[in-house]
Amino acid sequence: MSTLLAVDGNSLAHRAWHALREEATGGPWVTDGIVRMLSSAWIHGPYDAVVFAFDSSASLRRELYPEYKSHRDDNDPALTEQISLAASTLAACGLHVISSEGYEADDLLAATAEAIRRLPPARCHVLSSDRDLTAVVSERVTLLRPRRTMSDIRIYDVAAVEAEYGVAPRVYLQLAALRGDPSDDLPGVRGIGRKTAAKLLRSFGSVEEVYANLRYLDHKVAAELRAARDDVERNLLLMSPLGTHDLDVAAMLGAGIDVDRVDATLTAAGLGRAAGVFRWAFERGPLPPKPPPPDEDPIDGVTIELPEPPAAPIQGEQVGLFE
Repeated sequence: MSTLLAVDGNSLAHRAWHALREEATGGPWVTDGIVRMLSSAWIHGPYDAVVFAFDSSASLRRELYPEYKSHRDDNDPALTEQISLAASTLAACGLHVISSEGYEADDLLAATAEAIRRLPPARCHVLSSDRDLTAVVSERVTLLRPRRTMSDIRIYDVAAVEAEYGVAPRVYLQLAALRGDPSDDLPGVRGIGRKTAAKLLRSFGSVEEVYANLRYLDHKVAAELRAARDDVERNLLLMSPLGTHDLDVAAMLGAGIDVDRVDATLTAAGLGRAAGVFRWAFERGPLPPKPPPPDEDPIDGVTIELPEPPAAPIQGEQVGLFE
């Protein structure tokens, strides 16, 4: 089955910026960090194609709700320049780069996941720190969400979403709308956190049905829900994917990855070490399976400890970066 890796370009760019800026010496150094982080994530592949989604400079969400992300400082102009350089360099590598005026990377990543769902038997891994993308998880779409480091990636399939949040992926945004998201300056219902929101949604099925059944709830909870109804409805709008985006994921998968082109482009840009790390990750193939559990000797019941398989040799630079 073909697998597409859909990457939140801004998410990786910000990680690279904060991790490497103190040692940056000029040139496309954010691109260097992005490529090496991409190589670290390749352990969850292999992948037949890569698409990077980037935020637009304009924000439709901020037009709809001026307070959206209002507490965040504007990007440093140098970071904006580095992100633009990263997008152009990755496109020159032959990797797919997408952006759409007014929309964010997560809108395009959600559209990519939806296009994959309409293209059996392909599958998609979405690499992003954005929790709202939990909603795109399905039987053929997996979310890879980096936590503190790129070697600490939480893998969300349908079962993992249900285990952590108590609801199915398709209900996740309704849970988030009730809870709110302080990181995006989107307040939710006072006193309702993840567990209470999940309980309400398991009981009634949707936010709409929660509000249709307030008479059955504790009066204090019902009062808080009534007071926050406008906030919840706004959250549902802003947290949901916006826009209709026509993405030809079949063509992306068909084009594949030209590792020689990636190598040549990065080397010409002064990123030879990153090029070597990517080539190693691309060409090493799937990692060996984990050893089976100890066997029981059928004669005397003595446990036989099986040796660990030898580690694959590391060429070039270690790919577990930013630890």
